[in-house]
Amino acid sequence: MKKIYLSIILSLLSFSLVACKADDQKSENILSVPELTAREKAILENSSEHSFLIDFSVDDTYKEMSVWVEKYEFGKLVEPEMGRMTTGIEKNGTIIFTTSKTDDDQKRSMFNVSIQNDDGTDTFTYPEKIEKKDASVSGSPDKIVIKKDNKPVLASICYSSNQEGIHSLSTDFHDDSDSHMDELKEYDVVYLLRSEFTK
Repeated sequence: MKKIYLSIILSLLSFSLVACKADDQKSENILSVPELTAREKAILENSSEHSFLIDFSVDDTYKEMSVWVEKYEFGKLVEPEMGRMTTGIEKNGTIIFTTSKTDDDQKRSMFNVSIQNDDGTDTFTYPEKIEKKDASVSGSPDKIVIKKDNKPVLASICYSSNQEGIHSLSTDFHDDSDSHMDELKEYDVVYLLRSEFTK
């Protein structure tokens, strides 16, 4: 029931965001983090552990996009395409990525990813067992320019058992993740949400 409730909330939220942003988007091919109202922030904070909203705006040449989650342990890729989803797109839309604990097992989280645009909403959920760690951080870049053959990181969730503190991935990582993958070695477990836009 909780999963159904969360899906309804996320769908309504994504519809309102796309409706508000559609007229404001330029023809530049970009991914960006929208400004949320206090109400939207409260809904996401109360219904999920981690939450990310990313708007996309692409020109008419882009026809499809894919999203998936990668899992790393101490910098080594162990799950390359958790829940990969591909959908048709038209111009503007929103990607929503949330994690939430399941009621029956507090060690298990549900990863929820939705892509919403004029074609409708596509969603995947993926259960993942997450062992308790001392600290976690999450983040996403404010803006990404979409380039051909690029698979940008849209969001990151990092877990560490280091009791001396933990810090977010650097701006350089989000700007050019392939050149800064060594940063992932500092964490026990890292989840990256990636995307790919195709023409």
